Amino acid sequence: MEIGDWEQVEGIVFDIQRYSVHDGPGLRTNVFLKGCPLRCAWCANPESQSLQPELALSAHNCMTCGQFETPCPICWEQSDAAIRIEALGERPYVCPTGAIYWIGARHTAGEVMAEVRRDAPFYDRSGGLTLTGGEATMQPAFAEALLQLAQGEGIHTALETAGHTQWSVFERLLPHLDLLLYDLKHVDGELHRRYTGLDNALILENLRRIADLPAPKLIVRVPVIPGFNADAASLSAIAAFVLSLGRRVSEINLLPYHTLGKSKYQALGRAYPWKDQPRLTNAEMQQLAKVVSDEVAPAGLPVRIGG
Repeated sequence: MEIGDWEQVEGIVFDIQRYSVHDGPGLRTNVFLKGCPLRCAWCANPESQSLQPELALSAHNCMTCGQFETPCPICWEQSDAAIRIEALGERPYVCPTGAIYWIGARHTAGEVMAEVRRDAPFYDRSGGLTLTGGEATMQPAFAEALLQLAQGEGIHTALETAGHTQWSVFERLLPHLDLLLYDLKHVDGELHRRYTGLDNALILENLRRIADLPAPKLIVRVPVIPGFNADAASLSAIAAFVLSLGRRVSEINLLPYHTLGKSKYQALGRAYPWKDQPRLTNAEMQQLAKVVSDEVAPAGLPVRIGG
């Protein structure tokens, strides 16, 4: 395909986070693609799960503007979920405070790259574009177009993935990546299925196959979740699996569980499923990081909290 053809490829994006210092080296432009096959009980981005745009309602932003004969619902519990979109009509488009709004919009790769180019002068030698989500591999044509365009302009490219996709998708995307951030949540297939909705056989197999390739740079990231894998046995098993991949993994990042997504569930009219689990203290995270480090340090594999 020619550059102009790549620019016309369309996908659904729910956020573009500019000047980010996470999800890759340097200053990043993080593009969040909608859609994810997993349903992790602790998911911090529930708005990413559906492939399609969806309505959200942030009641605390409502100013009771009086534009309509009947007032807007102050929460989803007051509206009929089956007719909420029809009942709201034009309100999401004219709400003066954005209290009712759509999450996700269709964009061309060219439109997204225009945003990326605005940040390019600040990338220096290390920053660049990171595709995340959701699960960016659920929109493979769009992801490939963005990576192709960025790579063609010499922009560093990274992909954050949970790894549950067909190998043919990775074959399309890997040649255009400088960095792959691969989430590894658990090595126990049954526990993985119970808390994410899917087992991990495909995820582990894809990671093995990627580890056999010379590029891109590979970082394994472990979300450390109390009540799921925030224990010595689970993390030791993950460390052992990473060691079995050989020397291809550059580092392990441990991502502490947080509750920043709770308000998003309320805005979407959903219950937060992980509400009974406490956040880990810094001391607890340091102790768990030591468990992993003790396993992998002899192989020269660094462990970092955050990433």
